[in-house]
Amino acid sequence: MTETRLRGQLSIERVAVGSKSERDALVLHSDGHDYVVRVPGENPFEASSLSHLAGHVVDAEGEVDQQYFFVTHASVVDP
Repeated sequence: MTETRLRGQLSIERVAVGSKSERDALVLHSDGHDYVVRVPGENPFEASSLSHLAGHVVDAEGEVDQQYFFVTHASVVDP
């Protein structure tokens, strides 16, 4: 994985519907792709330390792994 910068809208959505992993998760919508946001070292089944940014447009840095975006830094850039 390589370091990536993405800009997009964050929202809290139900993911993995119908599976044992079904949960509410923070999702980044960026350039037609949706990424489940994970913060390295945090439990993916608990609220993210970035959940307070839901509803905002953010610039985020981290690593993309399939449908997950492991965020190391995020800042709000609402217009």
